[in-house]
Amino acid sequence: MTIRRGTPQPNGEFGPRVAAALAGRGIHAPEPLVIAAAERIIPAPRRNGALRFLTSDTFTPSRIPADTPTVVQQLLAHLDRHGVTGIGLPICPGCRTAKVVKMRDEQGRRICFRCTQLSAYGECPSCLRRKKLVATGIEGRPVCQRCGPDGAPTFECTACAKTVTVASRVDGRWHCLNCYPRPARRCVSCGHDKKIATTILTGPHCFACRNRVLRNPAPCPGCGWIRILAFLGDTATAICAGCAGQPARYACRRCGGEEHHYGRLCARCVLDDRCTELLTGPDGTISEPMRALRDHLCTRPRPAQIIKWLRRGPHIDLLCEIASGRTPLTAASFVRPCGDKGLDYLHALLVDAGVISRDRATADLLEAWTVRIIADAPVGHRRLLATYVRWVLLRRASYDSRAGDITPGAADHVKAATRGLIAFLTWLDEQNTPLDAVTQGQVEQFLTVRSAQRWLPQFLGWAHERGLAPQLEVPVLTPGLPNITASERDHEHTIATLVRDETIALDVRLPSLLIAVYGLPASRILRLRREQLHDTGEAIDLNVSDRPLRLPEPLADLTRTYVARHPDVGPQDWLFPGRQPGRPRNTLYLTRQLRMLGTSISALQKTARFRLAGAVPAKVLADMLGFRVNTFETYAHLAAGTRGDYPGLRHHDVAPHSMS
Repeated sequence: MTIRRGTPQPNGEFGPRVAAALAGRGIHAPEPLVIAAAERIIPAPRRNGALRFLTSDTFTPSRIPADTPTVVQQLLAHLDRHGVTGIGLPICPGCRTAKVVKMRDEQGRRICFRCTQLSAYGECPSCLRRKKLVATGIEGRPVCQRCGPDGAPTFECTACAKTVTVASRVDGRWHCLNCYPRPARRCVSCGHDKKIATTILTGPHCFACRNRVLRNPAPCPGCGWIRILAFLGDTATAICAGCAGQPARYACRRCGGEEHHYGRLCARCVLDDRCTELLTGPDGTISEPMRALRDHLCTRPRPAQIIKWLRRGPHIDLLCEIASGRTPLTAASFVRPCGDKGLDYLHALLVDAGVISRDRATADLLEAWTVRIIADAPVGHRRLLATYVRWVLLRRASYDSRAGDITPGAADHVKAATRGLIAFLTWLDEQNTPLDAVTQGQVEQFLTVRSAQRWLPQFLGWAHERGLAPQLEVPVLTPGLPNITASERDHEHTIATLVRDETIALDVRLPSLLIAVYGLPASRILRLRREQLHDTGEAIDLNVSDRPLRLPEPLADLTRTYVARHPDVGPQDWLFPGRQPGRPRNTLYLTRQLRMLGTSISALQKTARFRLAGAVPAKVLADMLGFRVNTFETYAHLAAGTRGDYPGLRHHDVAPHSMS
């Protein structure tokens, strides 16, 4: 059938012809979708020309030129939004994004509608934002309406009743930007129908995908600098604004960097301003400790998270009081009656920044905590509690030989014992019984209500020696034989899952495998430092005792991958850093992750030690893994492996059971 220039195509024939023409070019789209879109988008007077273009030899849907008829571009853009593949929209020379170009600039080039609107915009010299300059400032320079003498007009949102300066009218009603009902469109990055934030690269992006592009700068293939790759080059590859010949839209207005996009200023510049505002004293200067804290915060790898942490909370109020000199920088300042995790984080941050000495940081904080909690105890028992806690619990708390401070486990024991003693003495007051008249029956009755075998015998013995309590007996917890709950098959399945399942976080897989293979305690694994790993190229050695432990191949590969993802970790840094600065990962995190896999730290430890004790002599295991011999002798007795032939095997190389 010949297509005549002056005869419009009938409605019944035009849509199927367009669908057939697109199918001949390799665009496989549902025919009803193409027919409905063609008859709705392309008007009747322009159908012959559009059909001639679609059937011509110059039409290539994967690379559409800018001089393509506008109606054809709109048709193909509509199909692209509905999931049709194989369509390459023209690249706008103004914003270097793939979209419909139907307007012309001063040079006669086809540009998109957004670039036409932005041609009347400029950078406001007052607020440094790219706005429409419609007002005149005090100095006579053109500024945006917000910075003008009259300011921006305000509107009341009919949805949330807030007074805002930017609003949109929908059906005669004003809506702010948060309440504006954005139409859902298909995001070209994730493929879901969502509210569109902007159009970059190959098409519209939702808010999550837009943020993923802006928050993950990478080396530009054109210049090699770390930039935000939100523009398209001539070969349809993502490049930076400079290589695309565009203004640096996402660059910081102060330092020009794009590594930490946060708005008109980068996150590092915003963080520097925020720290200066918070840490400046009444005299307009920053003290030396607060200056060290500011320098430490400004060099952290994720400034946006620190800005969020510096917004509000008791920790920010305390930080401002310390900076102004109203509150002294002592451990007692970080202990509040209600307690707050933000205060603990602030204390750890000050220790990591060198503002607070690291030698007795935990000990001083623990002493301040005991003073605070004893002050809330009954009046008649405060002196007794203060004497016992100071001269018994704190003096017997174990110290870390390397750090010179109280270990976290010892600090937890002191806190648990102090809380338990307050509860025990309060319970005696409720029973109208003084401490020197307590009976054995009352002690046993209290043990039915609360578990106290770890701290109550020591306290009652100390009180009896000083004539404060009668001689009483408390049943002591005797360790029994370990209960092996997981079978050999289940244990092997857990190890295989941790080795192969890449959906599990790597900081969960690696320490869990060390527990499941060698039976090491979780606290010792999570407190490993980077210098305890030695990669010789052929293998990786882990120093957990006097002898290096050679990791098997699957575990060594995971270790190399984990180390490669953290190239900035120093030799003295934690291998598994925690959420608080300068502290390792908490074992509670590993417990929660393993619970989702149907296992636990205790089950992995016991099963691994049971397997090792049945295959290797206890003395060899104790020397290689840094345990006491009694630990593995118990498991050897369970596994019926007494190893009476051990002296005859000493000349052989004995190694722990390897991973399967």
